[in-house]
Amino acid sequence: MVHPWFGVGLGVLSCVAYTAAAVTQWRLDTTLSTPLITRRAVLDLLRHPLWWIAALLNVARSVFQVGALALAPLSVVQPLGVLVLVFSVPWAARLDRRSVTAREWKGVLLTVLALAVLLAIATTGGAGRTLAPVEALGLTLGSLALLGAGVWIAGLVSPARRGPLLGVLAGAAFGIASALAKTAVDTVSDGGPAVEALPSVLGTATVALFGLFLSQAAYRGLEPGAPLGATVFANPVTATVIAIVLLGESYGGGPVGAGVALLCVLLCGYGLTLLTSVRDTGPGPAPEDRPPFPTTLAEEAHR
Repeated sequence: MVHPWFGVGLGVLSCVAYTAAAVTQWRLDTTLSTPLITRRAVLDLLRHPLWWIAALLNVARSVFQVGALALAPLSVVQPLGVLVLVFSVPWAARLDRRSVTAREWKGVLLTVLALAVLLAIATTGGAGRTLAPVEALGLTLGSLALLGAGVWIAGLVSPARRGPLLGVLAGAAFGIASALAKTAVDTVSDGGPAVEALPSVLGTATVALFGLFLSQAAYRGLEPGAPLGATVFANPVTATVIAIVLLGESYGGGPVGAGVALLCVLLCGYGLTLLTSVRDTGPGPAPEDRPPFPTTLAEEAHR
């Protein structure tokens, strides 16, 4: 039997690939002239080499993560995502030829600490069940509907708030995709027919792709800390909630644990505010002084 620590090692490799993908997507956003709200903007994105590099890195991340999920519980693999925030903020700052500010380090520390404590009280032994095919299909369709509603809400807020909100939605999408991937892996490893894993496989690919576009949109006009921090926070929280509610893993925190969890959420929110900063775009009006992004195709055409 392969030791679960091999799963942890694959999880760390997944974080490295995730960090590289996130920094690539952030650099890609600095080259885009319009937000991803029109068909033309999406086509421009798909023609850019950096998009495909980021996509390949995300595929590598997914492969490592599937391997990790096959060897270790979901609630053990997902918390490793905090490493992405630790790696990415200094990496992005170096590419930007600047030093990480004390404010950013404080935001990283608070966010990572809040997430680590939150997931520590929700850690389980991994005992649980897999989703039935109809449950996997229902989770996929319900998730896409909720994520779509979240995108609509994000279009109504300011760009500074939109980035973290889209980051939360992207993280939720990746967390849901991880839960669906865990079901697919467990179904196949338990000797079940491949057709039973098909809804989970298709759901994983669809929700993860949606999350990839959401994460790209989250970086618009911002430094990577807050959008990526929101994604890193929402990802394991969503996966852990699904593991407890739908996959039957146990939660032993009780009322005290619930209170600590609420405190951690508030602490993380404060950490994200410290990480929120508008990207320096050089000459010209600062992003916060520019007109807000149009939220509909009609507004875009009018402009």
